[in-house]
Amino acid sequence: MSFYEIIEDVTADTGIRVRTKTLEELFCKAILATFNEITDIENVKPSKRVELEVRGELPYLLADTINQALVLHEKEKFVVSKCESVKLGEDWVKVVLLGGEYDPKIHPSKLVIKAATYHRLRLEKVGEEFVAEVIFDI
Repeated sequence: MSFYEIIEDVTADTGIRVRTKTLEELFCKAILATFNEITDIENVKPSKRVELEVRGELPYLLADTINQALVLHEKEKFVVSKCESVKLGEDWVKVVLLGGEYDPKIHPSKLVIKAATYHRLRLEKVGEEFVAEVIFDI
């Protein structure tokens, strides 16, 4: 996927760097990038709709939102393949995600991501775009 880059200079872990025009899009793309590191999300049929509402302060809100999606993955084998919408408040975000159930016969396993961490967490506006960096515990 061309909407994110892998951060490779992290010992024993990995991460993503996402650049977007809006903060709302940044949340979507960061979640999609996370799940694309788990499996190829292009192969996941979006048959289920999930809403996440998370509270917190930026930049931690981004990692916490990714972690809530990872909890769904762990509990229900839910894999995000599309992000339908994001509503962002001062200290909250509501994300509508589409995806399906992970099936190892159809979806190749890439990484086992335990969590998005606060280590080197970055979310800032650079020129005309928002940039986020998220490091994962794998």
